[in-house]
Amino acid sequence: MSDITERLFFALGLAPNIHKQDSSDQKPYQQLCRLKNTVATEVQGKPVTNNNLHITLAFIGAVNPQQKQRLIAHVNQLIAPQAFSISCSGLHYWSRSKVVWLDCHAYHPTNRQPSTALQALVSLLRQAVTHSSAHCADIPSISNQASLAGYTPHITLCKKVKPHPSLPLLPQQLDFHFQHFGLYISETIKTAHGNDVRYRCLQQWSLAAARFNN
Repeated sequence: MSDITERLFFALGLAPNIHKQDSSDQKPYQQLCRLKNTVATEVQGKPVTNNNLHITLAFIGAVNPQQKQRLIAHVNQLIAPQAFSISCSGLHYWSRSKVVWLDCHAYHPTNRQPSTALQALVSLLRQAVTHSSAHCADIPSISNQASLAGYTPHITLCKKVKPHPSLPLLPQQLDFHFQHFGLYISETIKTAHGNDVRYRCLQQWSLAAARFNN
């Protein structure tokens, strides 16, 4: 078995080249990037790189190539939930991780009613991780991985924020529409300012076409 490992997670990508947005959907992403930079300046935090903006669905951890292929094969067999949209309306701060984040609420794209598709997707992917860990001893075994307890869908905007930041109000609600989810790798890269992290999509899966009667 290979000693080479990759740090992986499932997520919803927000960058246009990942999210596969059409021209009408790129405006919210541009607004998000501007908001992120504005907030980082106000709270004196480190802004997340534009292309790294995402919504985490399930964290996997360090896996080797064989374990990754087993996990992908399992996800390939899943029946994906319906496509959904996300609305973001408030900024928040986590003192333990020192990050400012944007809340995310799923709704049905055709009638704007609350949708359970996001929670269903998270549950399916966590079950996939749990199933893979049961067959691959080296994958981190998280017994409560399939549970949604403690899961808060969010977009991290900036890191290394000092305690008790004064958070601005959102000038307007942001909406994103998702038809895919992906498997991502976290890579350490060298920049002019030292080491940084890059999140890169390795593979995508389609969500089912949304129906009116969610």
